[in-house]
Amino acid sequence: MSALHPEEVQLNHKQEYQHEVEESVQVGPQEVKMEMDPKATVNDNKANAKTYTRRILIHSQANGEELAAGKHQMIPNAERIFKPDFSQGDAELKKELDNLDLSRGIVSKVEIMSVYSNCPAPVVLGLKLFQRPDSTKAASYEDLRITNNSGWLYSCAESKMGAQASHSKSGVTNIYAFMPYERTRMQNGGSVVYEPSNVISNKYIQQYGSFNWKNLWSGVVQFPGESFYYVDKSHVVLRIIENNWEILGMDIKNEQAREGRYVKIATNVCDRVIKELYDNIISRIPYTKWKNIAAVFSSDNIDETMQDNYKFSVEMKVSFIYPNLTQ
Repeated sequence: MSALHPEEVQLNHKQEYQHEVEESVQVGPQEVKMEMDPKATVNDNKANAKTYTRRILIHSQANGEELAAGKHQMIPNAERIFKPDFSQGDAELKKELDNLDLSRGIVSKVEIMSVYSNCPAPVVLGLKLFQRPDSTKAASYEDLRITNNSGWLYSCAESKMGAQASHSKSGVTNIYAFMPYERTRMQNGGSVVYEPSNVISNKYIQQYGSFNWKNLWSGVVQFPGESFYYVDKSHVVLRIIENNWEILGMDIKNEQAREGRYVKIATNVCDRVIKELYDNIISRIPYTKWKNIAAVFSSDNIDETMQDNYKFSVEMKVSFIYPNLTQ
């Protein structure tokens, strides 16, 4: 058995699932492994499994002061850009898209196709990509514990505060560095700058992508001062408890539903399952809210007194999937 750490859980999935998360969570003197509902039925949704692609050309200009602070460039009409082109889809696909959240996605790859800069100093391109499911604030890849196959870009510079190296600021993740006066068009495809290797697998996104902290507690009836909850018999928590009854010390198969609807569950068991499901699956899904996506051009090596407006262009190819609206 394996030791549990308060904020990590080992998900003991079978080999048929890719991108396994192999971490552990401490809850007591003994070490355990929990399975997050590996036997749950998942709809065979072609739209959910499909990877979509958009090519985007971003133009911006900024002076030295703006580059030192970071020049934000929103993508106009981003929600419309990242919606499916229904004129290209068949009736069956349109119907399947009805259960997908088209206002956000999970980015699986970013490629740089071409770049232009007339700036005499190096400039870093960053993206505002990630949000947690319960927040409108940007999240960093460190918050979501994402590993980039292409490696994270660090900008190293010296200032009055001393030497420093940074890879992200305020939820903006560095992805590409413009060299002085760079003009490049990638040959034989784009240059991959972001491709996560340990994002929660599509299987779990389809199962749990519609949940957040608030609706995980929907269907859980709490009684002040009591050591149990009534949990709706259709709640996802019950399936996880059933798969981990030996670890949790609770076999719910013999529990009779109260009022034909609710199952009595010990408070500490329900609290633990919801916390581990949220901390180790739901909160780690790297959602991108399309209306919030933005490019940021910045430089730690620019003379802030320079008043010239420098011009930048970048063509990106973004690959992504849509999460479910409901389980």
